[in-house]
Amino acid sequence: MLSPMQMQSTLIGSAEACRILQIHPATLMRWVRDGKVAEAHKLPGDNGARLFSREGIERFADELRQLDAAKRSERSEQAS
Repeated sequence: MLSPMQMQSTLIGSAEACRILQIHPATLMRWVRDGKVAEAHKLPGDNGARLFSREGIERFADELRQLDAAKRSERSEQAS
């Protein structure tokens, strides 16, 4: 089990998640709502901050980059 200090270092806020994913905050919230991105924790209150696993966000960003590369490759093959 992670210590509170280790857990804190692996959690990031919405702004950092958006920076890593290179998306707008509204897109992140839509992806959370749609189940594409899982939040690790939500702080109390109606406007409580959402926290995300850095590893999960980085893994998802890698998946998005791979999908984007595959789409670009497919388009270039079709254009040939």
